[in-house]
Amino acid sequence: MATALEMLTRHAIEAALLVPTPTGLEKSIFDATDGLREYLAERGYHDYASQGQGQDHKVLKQAYLVRPHSLEPTQVSLYRPTTKNGDPRIWLGHPVRSYAGAFNLLALTVIDGTLYVLNMSDPSVQVSLDDAGSPFRKLVDRADHGDVVASELLDLLRQISSKGYLRTLRPGDTGIGFTLETMLGISANSKQAPDYKGIELKAKRSRVGTDTNRSTLFSKVPNWNLSPVGNALGLLKTRGYVDGDGRLSLYHTLSGRGPNSLGLALDIDAENDWLRQVYHDPATRRVVHDVTWEIPILKSDLAAKHRQTFWVRAMCRGAGQDEEFHYVEVKRTRRPMTANFVALVEAGIITVDYALHKKSETRARDHGYLFKIHPDNLGALFPPPEIHALS
Repeated sequence: MATALEMLTRHAIEAALLVPTPTGLEKSIFDATDGLREYLAERGYHDYASQGQGQDHKVLKQAYLVRPHSLEPTQVSLYRPTTKNGDPRIWLGHPVRSYAGAFNLLALTVIDGTLYVLNMSDPSVQVSLDDAGSPFRKLVDRADHGDVVASELLDLLRQISSKGYLRTLRPGDTGIGFTLETMLGISANSKQAPDYKGIELKAKRSRVGTDTNRSTLFSKVPNWNLSPVGNALGLLKTRGYVDGDGRLSLYHTLSGRGPNSLGLALDIDAENDWLRQVYHDPATRRVVHDVTWEIPILKSDLAAKHRQTFWVRAMCRGAGQDEEFHYVEVKRTRRPMTANFVALVEAGIITVDYALHKKSETRARDHGYLFKIHPDNLGALFPPPEIHALS
């Protein structure tokens, strides 16, 4: 299985896995597992949760079995029977019985709204993934939109790099990104959409040739309706502290590996599919739930934000308003593996930064609820990047 997953990841193919039993294969009918249902819903292909039971609610779609040199048409039926509590089922058509054997590993992937089934236990199918001329590989490459725009952006970045060190256009932490975006003609805004014609830009400082700080993946306000603290001001009043300026503040990093110095940690509520911020009370040893994000929404935002991302590294010198940047390298990543999101949170690889303080008696000011990852860990979330020297 590990080899199959590595091959899929290498080609940025996100898929749900299915292992057919002899009984299931005989009828071409399989249980739609939790992972499969979640994947199909996330890709907008099918939502079992909203589907009624019985024949009247059955959904029939065109699908394809991936062979080394062809795509074999089949049909897929998605339904919930009236028996057995309506447990979700998927029928992959009669051709699947000659395509796969019992206990083979099947990968089901959705590309441009169509379902494709790969027998990852078949060595010839595995080899075809590395064959740029195979029908499925061509399909995957065509689906990876943005190559023309990517080439355009690379040319612009090389032009900027050729200018050498550029003085910051804004002092402070955000200067490196603001200066780069200004040079590219991108207006400053707080929109969640990617920066340059669908490509997200992330600029990082490098003083000794390596990345030293975490990068922000995206920012997401919690669902306050599902959060016991009620809102940002409630969070501040419950868990904040008085900073050096006399303000009630909360600037801290949260991790799934355990509580920070304030007793705050991230926790996965698998039953509700929530990411929670909890408080570990040292006096009572109770774990108190404060804040809630809905995991499907976090995954969706991650996928939308980083369909294609340029991680731009810059050498820097000076400080404050005299700081200067020389943009020297780009890592280009595509299609984050959102199925890895929960595991990376639990491992403390993806963290959340609180950055808020009390503005008035009735208002809190926040600078985002920042989901971050260290650049060294990008390989756990993205397929292998392309690396481009700019100078």
